[in-house]
Parts: sequence; structure tokens; C-alpha cells
Amino acid sequence: MTELPFNWKRPAGRALEVALNRALALDPDTRAALATLDGRRVSLQLAPPPLALEIRVEGTALRVGPPQAAQAPDLGVRATLGALL
Repeated sequence: MTELPFNWKRPAGRALEVALNRALALDPDTRAALATLDGRRVSLQLAPPPLALEIRVEGTALRVGPPQAAQAPDLGVRATLGALL
């Protein structure tokens, strides 16, 4: 039986999503204002290391996942990890 390599991107994306939504829960005004952005998407592409993700607004919550190539994001950001920090 061949063991598949561990895909760290899925749990890392989930952890980022949980952290972002917990931060939003601390500020009810910002969370409520987020509803006006429902359906909007931000695509983030880093290099190096090569990493791409998308943050979507769903109601008053944020969802993190892989970028959707079929649709252009509302905002696209390309940067190095150092530039973001």
C-alpha cells in the first residue's frame, strides 16, 4: 500500500479560516458590515514558496479555500511572503 504525502494546505487553510472568523466575532460591527460584501472573493498568490488561496465572503463569515480558476476574483494579490509580513 502506497502512503500518500501529507497535504498540509487543507488544515492550514482551515486554521486560517477559524482564526479570521474568531477575530471577526470580537468585532460585531465589522462582522455585520461584512454582509454587504457577500459573494466577494480575494485571491492571494505567494512566491516563494508557491502558494495560492482564496478568501470568500459568505454572509458574515469568511471561507478559505483553493482559488477558483473559472472566475476572476474581485481582488487579486500577488506578493512574496516577506512583503506580506
